Amino acid sequence: MKSIESKGRAAFGALALAALMIVPFVGCQVTRNGQTLPSPYYLEDDIQYHPSGNEFQYQQEVDHMNKINAERQAAMNGQF
Repeated sequence: MKSIESKGRAAFGALALAALMIVPFVGCQVTRNGQTLPSPYYLEDDIQYHPSGNEFQYQQEVDHMNKINAERQAAMNGQF
C-alpha cells in the first residue's frame, strides 16, 4: 500500500514541477526594453488605428482665443 501512495506523490510532484516550469513560457503581452512583445493570440487581436493628429489637446481653444483677440484688436484699431 505504501508503494502506491509514494508513486502517487512522486507523480504529483513531477506534475507540479512540470507545471511550474511551463508557467514562464505561457505568454501574455509584455513590454521589454520599450518593445511590446506579442501575446500568443496576436493574430486574432483587433487592430486599433489611431489617426495622427495634433498632439496638443487644446488647439481648438487656443484658435478660438486667438480669434477673439484678433477681433478685439481689430475693434480697438477701428475705434481710433
